[in-house]
Amino acid sequence: MQKNAEQVDSSEQPITAAGEVSIAQPAANEVKQIRIAWGNSGYPSPFAFSASGPGGFLRNSFLFDTLTWKDEHGVIPWLAKSWSVSDSGLEYTFELEQGVKWHDGEQFTADDVVFSFEYYKSHPFMWTGDISQIKSVARVGDHEVQFTLNNKYAPFLTDLVGIVPILPKHVWEQVDKPLEFRDSSALVGTGPYILKEYDEKAGQYLYTANDSYFKGKVRVREVAYINAQNKVLSLQKNEIDATMVLNYAEVEQMVKEGFDVIKSAPTGSALRVTFNLEHPQLKDKRLRQALAYAVDREEMASKITGGEPMVGNAGIIPPDSPWYNTQVKQYEYDPSKAERILDELGYTKKANGLREDLKLNVMVSSTSPEAQVMQEMLKKVGVILNIQQVDSATFSAAMGENKYDMAVTGHIGLSGDPDYLRLWFLGQASNSLAARGKQFDHKEFQQLAVMQMTELDAPRRKEIVSEMQDILAEELPTLVLYHRPFYFLHKQSQYDGWFNTAGGIADGIPLWDNKAAFIDVGN
Repeated sequence: MQKNAEQVDSSEQPITAAGEVSIAQPAANEVKQIRIAWGNSGYPSPFAFSASGPGGFLRNSFLFDTLTWKDEHGVIPWLAKSWSVSDSGLEYTFELEQGVKWHDGEQFTADDVVFSFEYYKSHPFMWTGDISQIKSVARVGDHEVQFTLNNKYAPFLTDLVGIVPILPKHVWEQVDKPLEFRDSSALVGTGPYILKEYDEKAGQYLYTANDSYFKGKVRVREVAYINAQNKVLSLQKNEIDATMVLNYAEVEQMVKEGFDVIKSAPTGSALRVTFNLEHPQLKDKRLRQALAYAVDREEMASKITGGEPMVGNAGIIPPDSPWYNTQVKQYEYDPSKAERILDELGYTKKANGLREDLKLNVMVSSTSPEAQVMQEMLKKVGVILNIQQVDSATFSAAMGENKYDMAVTGHIGLSGDPDYLRLWFLGQASNSLAARGKQFDHKEFQQLAVMQMTELDAPRRKEIVSEMQDILAEELPTLVLYHRPFYFLHKQSQYDGWFNTAGGIADGIPLWDNKAAFIDVGN
């Protein structure tokens, strides 16, 4: 055995009976409140928050805990104080923290863990976490559980038990419609915060500290999420204390005004074009490669975001990730090469300079400067690109049904475990925009995707992931235009606990409101 370490009534007061959760007044060395800009992410129960972005998962994580978590150094124990792994790699035994209480004062035990994973089989968690990897979860003692897996699963500690929250059995065992469950007990967790207010109409949240939190002292006594229409202006007017922006020009301006900035590291995101591989013309990888050579992605990234552009890796994984294949094939801007390939494919230019028999559509769900820049660049090599802007529901449906030519979409989570490549291209991602509706029909890639998932030796696994990147770069089922950095604006003098989470929060979220940043763990 290897040892390793809608509306909540704001007038309601927390229970203060002996042994139950209480909320203390802020001490001198604590921060009373931090206001962060973010929009409505839905009712933050494990079954009702919005999964369209990371906000819902993060709002939920303030209330509910997982067995493991991450800080700036990597995976750390959370509800589980330690764990061991069998020689076969199929059994994980977790020793649970003792003395942990739910927000309503009930004791947390192994029964809650066993119940949670059984309940999720019928009622899936709103975010990721592939519980189909689990064969069984058994109670070994009051504070010990054993997971038996169907097969070896390399990202088990990060992408499964580090994502899926533990539920209070005494609350949820009687709930058969969790999506509709809005009783106050739906938000009873073990987490560091209690939801004091949720204004569904305004899309705003107010969390207050759980003074009985088992991991340590909660330094930030209240966290408010404000739905700011203009985040930079709201920061300048002191309506919020922190926000995330994408535009480097805004970062430069705010630094001049005395604000501090943290850049996401690793970058953890991608703005990409996905191709419909069933399209009569785009099914030929030579055409996809020609389009890649025709687009100056460095200029695009520089023009749209500013700063130092990170051109998209043809193998998808960002260059600042430890999983990046440094030898992977890339597509430097080369319009002459693009034109030569297009000519060889029989798409000849007419007198007007256009290849009239090659007209493609690119679908976007909002105004896309990337699509506009791409349209201009492709026209220079004679390719006609029509931009189709549709609403988000139509976009998602078309992606899921493969009813499009090309589509521009953005993703986070690329700083986490590389198993997302398997989920994306084997059609198993919970996000329909990543799953593409169908599998990437490449036998060798599919075999490698499963191999890396079950390979527990890190160096060997990296070799397999590198081979996957080689195939993706050659076949180009998608083209990453650029890896988009996020910037966090704040004032360190107000709060100095922010950090970049190693590998991103949970499955690679490159944001800063990690609950571990607000806690003095062990104090």
